[in-house]
Amino acid sequence: MGGSLTLFRIRGIPVRVHMSWLIIYGLISWSLAVGYFPRVLPDVPLLTHWVTALVAALLLFVSVFLHELSHALVARRHGLGVSAITLHIFGGVSQLEEEPRSPGQEFWMAIVGPLTSFAIAMVAGVAAKAAAPIPVLAAVLGYLALVNAMVGAFNLVPGFPLDGGRVLRAALWKVKGDLRRATEMARRAGAAVAVLLIVLGVSRGLAGDFLGGLWFVLIGLFLRQAGQASHQQLLVRCVLEPLAVRDVMTRDVVQVAPEVSIARAVDDVFWRHHVSSFPVVAGGQVVGILSIRRLGDLPQERWAETTVSAIMQQIGESLTMAPGDDLWAAFQKLSTNGLGRLAVVDGGRLVGYLSAKDVLHVLAVSTAGARGGIFGHKRREGRGAREGGAT
Repeated sequence: MGGSLTLFRIRGIPVRVHMSWLIIYGLISWSLAVGYFPRVLPDVPLLTHWVTALVAALLLFVSVFLHELSHALVARRHGLGVSAITLHIFGGVSQLEEEPRSPGQEFWMAIVGPLTSFAIAMVAGVAAKAAAPIPVLAAVLGYLALVNAMVGAFNLVPGFPLDGGRVLRAALWKVKGDLRRATEMARRAGAAVAVLLIVLGVSRGLAGDFLGGLWFVLIGLFLRQAGQASHQQLLVRCVLEPLAVRDVMTRDVVQVAPEVSIARAVDDVFWRHHVSSFPVVAGGQVVGILSIRRLGDLPQERWAETTVSAIMQQIGESLTMAPGDDLWAAFQKLSTNGLGRLAVVDGGRLVGYLSAKDVLHVLAVSTAGARGGIFGHKRREGRGAREGGAT
């Protein structure tokens, strides 16, 4: 998620805050300071209302973080990768690197979030009663108990991609035996929930509660967009996962040696072949990738004296795939490595080159073609190539 700041890592998972979080943190703090705490703490000074509101709003997001952390830890327990936990204007999200592999995994990863929120609500409620002699502390704990109970209940609404919608998808997946069909049905339920929230928001706005109504409308729009995005991601996965990298990669790859000058690389490769990047190969081994964007950091008068090895991007895990790897995994790497290119290597030796454009072409063909057809034939060939190990 762009515009996010990494705060820390827990078990290797980056915990980030999106810049939009500042907006909702300020709005929640303001509403607590002028509304909630003056009602429950009428005898304390205004400054105490504001300090208490700032603390309570921060603790709310600590609760949201624990909710998302529970999703991430259960995903890790089931062997699924988690790229980050991000807090944003609508709460938070655990960004999984792959879809669950079974209905059981989906169910437990989804249900643990609301259960965590309910557990926090229970602990905070008991603590609030124990802190009754200290009104300010009791008010903060009482707020946390109330809001976590509401977060848990709201997330159980059967609207994908809310936790309740994922529980619904797990049940449909179990019954139908088809993840794609279950996702479509859960997405439709989520779209209905989104429309209901928008209608409710408009009604509240017309009744005079403009801010509350606006918030419901924004949440509804967010759920609708998030549901569509999740569904589209699954469709892309269903298209790409049966294919191997070797089915799509370019085999006749333009390459250059690391000792070649930048001036020669520009003349012989960038201009002649109209490419924007190419692998750098020494002794048959891939050592880096040179992108045309790297030229912007080097004055043109130094091109003749600077070698490719001086400005190339060193080869690493994020820039390589094996020919037998599935195309979905490659697409995920292409989308996150900042280059949109991958060197396809076998035993360290270059056997192909893959770009994001290559994968998007596959998606375009699959979308345009009829069910089965040319693309269906190619997909079956790709599955056979992976299983048989042919090159």
